[in-house]
Amino acid sequence: MEYAYKDLLRKDILRMIPADGRIIGSIGCGTAFTEETLVRQGREVHGVDIAQEAIDIASTRITSARVVKPDDWHAFPKDSLDGLILADVIEHIPFAWDALKAFAAAVKPGGWIAISTPNMRNIDVLRTFFLGGDWPEPMLGIFDRTHVQVMSHLRLTRWCVGAGLRIERWFDQYDPYGPRRLAFFRSLDLITLRCFHTWFMYQLQVLCRRV
Repeated sequence: MEYAYKDLLRKDILRMIPADGRIIGSIGCGTAFTEETLVRQGREVHGVDIAQEAIDIASTRITSARVVKPDDWHAFPKDSLDGLILADVIEHIPFAWDALKAFAAAVKPGGWIAISTPNMRNIDVLRTFFLGGDWPEPMLGIFDRTHVQVMSHLRLTRWCVGAGLRIERWFDQYDPYGPRRLAFFRSLDLITLRCFHTWFMYQLQVLCRRV
């Protein structure tokens, strides 16, 4: 199967990265188009991915990049990283709550983990599945056919706590498909006094610290 995830600068991921941390890992780095920005800032970034075609490109952009097996939860040695990026990764992993514990162990105590994952408790899912009765299987997007986890704010919070992580900050990520949709959902969120805030989040994005 052709590699589906093309170069895309994830500014939403970069805004999550704290100023501290020189040695950073990225699990599921893809072609490392986003992580390359951190290297330009003078940081070490070590990436892993299951796709050789992605790693071939990533190895030219970041400090190191290598292929790992899908079930390798110990890609980095214990306490070896100052920070770790999990950008749209855990929703692809069976028993991901256990995988997150293993990933977190690679970060030094006090180090950070930036997590982004699709929010399956949102308006698009409500419309498509609960009202439309369908669960499509596209190559990309919130219904990506390779997703095996259904993520929600409460579930991700529970996983983080179980992995020994302290939540430092949640980031808002409204619909990314065009400024009009983004503005619409952001306005609707404000009008409803954020009472249904998580329903308007396209992704769940959180910065944690290892306790």
